[in-house]
Amino acid sequence: MCKNFTFVILLLCITMLTTSSSFAQAKIAYVNMQQLVISMPEARKAYDSLQHYQQALIKDGQALVVAYQARAAEFDTLQERYSPAIREVKMKELEQAKNNIEEFRQRMEQQLSVREQELTSPILVKVKKAISDLAAEKGYVCVLDNSKDIVITATCEDLFQAAKQRLGIK
Repeated sequence: MCKNFTFVILLLCITMLTTSSSFAQAKIAYVNMQQLVISMPEARKAYDSLQHYQQALIKDGQALVVAYQARAAEFDTLQERYSPAIREVKMKELEQAKNNIEEFRQRMEQQLSVREQELTSPILVKVKKAISDLAAEKGYVCVLDNSKDIVITATCEDLFQAAKQRLGIK
């Protein structure tokens, strides 16, 4: 019994030593993904393209608002002359125009979100591949994104400059 117990303890010690030595060899690095993406020329082009798209959508939305305001002003001016039935129809038309503006705003937000995803996805794929290749090349098992709130230790290496060079960013 004592022999078995000693053997189990010895086996546990060997397992712990092996595990701790493999953890000690794990290299961890960090990079600020947000800064890296922002520093890419492709990101600036994507941002500009998204801004132009947004301005075009806003212009369309403003046209709806102007049309609504004109109809509302006309209603305010002429409502005394309208019969109750016509007044009710005009009020429903104004309410529908108001609802159309809200629906347009919601669709615009969705369209902007989809467009942003379309523009940024290839950039993020490129950055992630560069960081992954760099990590494999330098022997890192983990690369943390320090643009999020994480703790970075003194034993971690910053891959920001190396990643910029890998991506050809000056």
